[in-house]
Amino acid sequence: MTTGELIKQARKQRNMSQKELAEKLGVSASMIGQYENDLRNPKLETIQRIANALEVDPYSLMDFDTATAALEDRINNKSKDLLAAFDQLNPEGQQKAVERVEELTEIPKYKK
Repeated sequence: MTTGELIKQARKQRNMSQKELAEKLGVSASMIGQYENDLRNPKLETIQRIANALEVDPYSLMDFDTATAALEDRINNKSKDLLAAFDQLNPEGQQKAVERVEELTEIPKYKK
């Protein structure tokens, strides 16, 4: 299914009209129609806003290619380096690595 079809399906499952969804997003009903009819592709930020309005996971509104691109965008170079190092560990080492990272998240100096 396309992103537009998935948006339409989720909206209908919530018994919401295009107008109601549009009002929640602060856009026109015709814009929602354009998304649903695949005349316009919503940006990832817009998909997130639509998902919030429909109370669904944003990835459930994305076709495979869009979801893959979104996931790739989220994985920056640091994350790729971390995953590469993690993949070199055996299961016991991977568990210890997870524990250590969780410990680091509790130290104020390292928090965002």
